[in-house]
Amino acid sequence: MPNADPGRLVLQKRPDLTPYLIHLTKNTRRRDDFSAYENLVNILECGKIWGSNSSRGFIKGPNRATCFMDVPFSALKFILDKGNADPGDPRYEAFGVVVTKKYAYEQGCRPVLYLSDDELAHLKIPEDEKWRVVRFEHSKTRKISWIHEREWRCKGSFPLPKKPIAVLVRSTKDSTKLAKRIAKCHAFYSQPRSIIPIEIMCQGLPFLTKG
Repeated sequence: MPNADPGRLVLQKRPDLTPYLIHLTKNTRRRDDFSAYENLVNILECGKIWGSNSSRGFIKGPNRATCFMDVPFSALKFILDKGNADPGDPRYEAFGVVVTKKYAYEQGCRPVLYLSDDELAHLKIPEDEKWRVVRFEHSKTRKISWIHEREWRCKGSFPLPKKPIAVLVRSTKDSTKLAKRIAKCHAFYSQPRSIIPIEIMCQGLPFLTKG
């Protein structure tokens, strides 16, 4: 079998797959009073996305993991719907980091395993590897599915490159604010090549432009 070539992961000729992965942030006001924007700034300043655990995310097992999704920009409007992006209790908000799939792969990031609880038990996946598993149930009594996110994860925290391909922000106002902050401050370990307002890509979601 030929050696795996991370360059082949780019898949630039397929409209349903992308050459990048997206990590979206959210506000953590219940824990530390940070907004989704401030959490994005903290990620860029320290150059690291801190991994979630079972108490702060949907990670199984004892290990932390950092989560990404493999969706085109045009599909973010289906991720950032009112159910997921409710500011009072968000799963995601319209802020995030974009890295190349090649770089993420080199840092140990891989597609998750979508398994039911029964399948997880049957396969006897070790506790130390359960961070790779996302629950997937589809029966008459249980319907749990996040497969549309095409999630990738890496074990533990994720080190950002010095120049990530892009960051995502809610609005053009946020884009201008972040660009000015980066220009004035030398404390940013990671400085994005682009700052992309999601409100331009996600027409039809007017709540994104509020505030």
